Amino acid sequence: MASEPDTRRAFPRRRVPNVDMYCYRASPSATPQMRRNIGAEILDISQGGARVRVHEAVGRGETITLELRDRLSGESFRARGEVRWAAMDAPGHLLGVQFSEHYTPVGEREVFTLGASPTIKMAPAKEGGIALATQEKRQSERFNLKDYTVTVYRQGSLASQGLKRNVARTILDISSTGTQMELTEQMEAGALVQFTVHLNTLSDTLDVLAAVRWCRPDPGVAGSSYRAGLQFLNLGDAQRKKIEFMRKWFAKSKKK
Repeated sequence: MASEPDTRRAFPRRRVPNVDMYCYRASPSATPQMRRNIGAEILDISQGGARVRVHEAVGRGETITLELRDRLSGESFRARGEVRWAAMDAPGHLLGVQFSEHYTPVGEREVFTLGASPTIKMAPAKEGGIALATQEKRQSERFNLKDYTVTVYRQGSLASQGLKRNVARTILDISSTGTQMELTEQMEAGALVQFTVHLNTLSDTLDVLAAVRWCRPDPGVAGSSYRAGLQFLNLGDAQRKKIEFMRKWFAKSKKK
């Protein structure tokens, strides 16, 4: 086995048992490519990166996407990173990956990188909206929209190369933390999507990254229809203010 390069670690490493690991390398081709999982196992992880074993050789400097899913809780972690070192180690190859971009919100990623308890706990899905922890329910008032156009695009290697398909059907309700929707396709919990709604009355648009928290078939709608709860990720102040303005506007319209 080739020795691991001497690296200075800014963050403590920890092992993450009972997780499934998926590793995808960035395609150098400009033509659409299907994602292929080359991951074998994760050895350890920190806030700054991870050591993983993969099934094929990956060069230093290449970009990969790492996805983890806890087999017991269903919690997921997703990040993009650069391969800082690579070594042969039968069976497979060892990689040292430095994270450059996190797709999992702060508070949830620490469940994997630090072994911390999640700051937001998801309750079982209930009819009528996204089921968040009790405290967040009180802070996030749901409201309905009128006269809008909505799109939901999957995020991933195919989407980044132009193969986008709108899976949105309609918005059932929305709040400062997420939205409940009807979709045309089944989606896995933890999947990332780009949610965009254009309000025709206000001539304004809200565009945010979101994660699918739950998704199930909707028996009340004919044809292929699924009800899903999306949680907004990494909202900025401008986006929060826009959602609050939307809430006040449609609440005022409802009273008329």
